[in-house]
Amino acid sequence: MSDQFVPPSSGLPAANVSVLERLRARIGEAALSTEATVEAGHLKRFAEAIGDPNPRWTREAPPTFLVALAPASLHLAEAEEYGKGWLNGGNRFEYFEPVKVGDRITATGRVADVYEKTGSSGSLLFIIFETEYVNQDSRTVAKLRGTAIRR
Repeated sequence: MSDQFVPPSSGLPAANVSVLERLRARIGEAALSTEATVEAGHLKRFAEAIGDPNPRWTREAPPTFLVALAPASLHLAEAEEYGKGWLNGGNRFEYFEPVKVGDRITATGRVADVYEKTGSSGSLLFIIFETEYVNQDSRTVAKLRGTAIRR
């Protein structure tokens, strides 16, 4: 029995459905949520690790901290069939309000888009992930849009 994902509406055997089609069928699929509480010690260690002594980071999370606090990941086994390695295509953060010590953050990631491009070095698979970070008051505090590239 194959462990390949087949879109329910395709009616095709898994072998006849391309990696790209199977990944596109997962657009909108959410990962399990991750929850964590912002702790002062974690903020301090993170600020030290990034080399930013700003005293603001003793009370409030610095940029990119949320990824370390509550990483959201969705493994796409289908992508492993495409190419041989991964590249980070970058991340873009959008912040709506400060994340402070004591906040309980829930991160939920999902597949936002999947597409293929062909360039001089061959074909590349692009997978766009979006993660929403929500605090204990159900307010969205930040969003992350990241690109993973498979070649």
